[in-house]
Amino acid sequence: MKKAIIVFQKFPTPGKVKTRLAATIGNEKAVYIYSYLLNYTHKLISSITADVLIFHEGPIETEQYPKDNYSFFPQTGKDLGKKMSRAFDQAFEQGYDHVIIIGTDCLELRIRHIEEAFAVLKNNDLVLGPAEDGGYYLIGLNKNDGQLFKNIAWSSDAVFANTIAIATEKQLKVHLLECLNDIDEYSDLCDHLKALVSKIDSK
Repeated sequence: MKKAIIVFQKFPTPGKVKTRLAATIGNEKAVYIYSYLLNYTHKLISSITADVLIFHEGPIETEQYPKDNYSFFPQTGKDLGKKMSRAFDQAFEQGYDHVIIIGTDCLELRIRHIEEAFAVLKNNDLVLGPAEDGGYYLIGLNKNDGQLFKNIAWSSDAVFANTIAIATEKQLKVHLLECLNDIDEYSDLCDHLKALVSKIDSK
């Protein structure tokens, strides 16, 4: 079975990343946190046996990434749902059997969550990693279903519930991963990240 991890990420431009967090701590610190999470995510998935497809918004410095199992694609679509649906389409068109999408917002994400997602896709139509804010930090499919990405209130606390409702209506077999915390606002920061922000203040 060919497996792919799609990573949705942005170029760390001030004012373009972690905007809700930036409203509290400022753009410079928000970019620092975003870059930290981005590096964490790629270090985490480096030990997983799967190809990595980066779907990026803005420029990307491809030379910073491994050459053997990384591919790069610009995000296309008017909203997040269309972007994810098109990313799934591109992955399945390239012959992958199990595909998951993750972002770069979850410091609680561990290898075991990704390995579990791939394992359960053998017997499920959809795997979701619910986030505490009402969204999800991971979505995995064996084949794309564009309906899962339509009529969703993106960037709201209803994303996960909307998606489950669609999956239930379509009678999809769903597996849920552990609920984790996404980092979008200052209240989401763990003590470690707050300490990193404080170090910036002391420089």
